[in-house]
Amino acid sequence: MKNILLAITLLITTHVFSQNIAFDFAFIDAENIGDYDQNLKTKFQRINQNFIDDGRILGWHVWKVINGAQTPFTHLAVSVYDLDKMDEDYTPKKWTDEFTDMTEAELRSWFSKNNENRKIIFETQMVNIAEVLQEGVTTYPDIAVMNLMSVKHGKYKAYEDLEKAGTKSITKGSPRKGWSLAKRIDRIGTDLSWTHFTVDWFDKYSDFLKLGARNSGNADKGYQNMMKLRDLTNRIVLKKFIFLNKE
Repeated sequence: MKNILLAITLLITTHVFSQNIAFDFAFIDAENIGDYDQNLKTKFQRINQNFIDDGRILGWHVWKVINGAQTPFTHLAVSVYDLDKMDEDYTPKKWTDEFTDMTEAELRSWFSKNNENRKIIFETQMVNIAEVLQEGVTTYPDIAVMNLMSVKHGKYKAYEDLEKAGTKSITKGSPRKGWSLAKRIDRIGTDLSWTHFTVDWFDKYSDFLKLGARNSGNADKGYQNMMKLRDLTNRIVLKKFIFLNKE
């Protein structure tokens, strides 16, 4: 089962930390979401499955933004890859050989329409730092609540240590099924809008909303210390759409 918790899923387990596994994130804004979803399912899924079968990537995941009219993107595409292999020579299968039911001219026309319909807002590369899953959880849930953090320059380790100390376990039966922490590896600097993100995992969107609807409370001392090191710049809720992994 491709959603089983493996070392190559979106945010990875300690077993993989010793390997050079990274994630390429592409934030995409689609004008006609239905058409783009169809292109992802019928074209890009097949191409990325080829990359997985050829050993070029370990996984390919697509997430869709939920109730995010104010969010500047509609989809998040994630390629999971091994840094030790990314520089190797590779000749991918031609699109005309994969989609034999279309002529080269038809494929060019399809590419043009797809490019007109969607825009890649930005890309970044990430590595996973920590992860905690609720006892008994063996698959990644369908809902990912992504918290974008801007961490003070020079304070990355202090912030990461506080995050890890704050979520050592998740209570059995909690609507939050897991938690993950990742950092950017492509760029650093004081002008970045975010440098890290955490993910809170839920089975259902309503579970996330119900948790937020509980009575408000003030931050404890540990959380107040963490707030001195980072700003929570945005929160985005995503739903699993495509989840391909190496068998």
